[in-house]
Amino acid sequence: MKPLSDNQAHDLLTAARRALGDTPGETVRADTALKAARQALSGLALALLYASETGSDEVPGVKGQDEI
Repeated sequence: MKPLSDNQAHDLLTAARRALGDTPGETVRADTALKAARQALSGLALALLYASETGSDEVPGVKGQDEI
């Protein structure tokens, strides 16, 4: 499988966020998980876009493989 470009990765993150929609969870647990997932996906997509536009190999707010 061919690696994804920055644009392809951004499109997938954005599509995943859209797929979650805006409907709240029925329980506090579900609602909390959905809100966290929406926020994480939106943040990752924006951070990837920023890194790509600035030519950085580091995505703001995301630890590199050597930092884990």
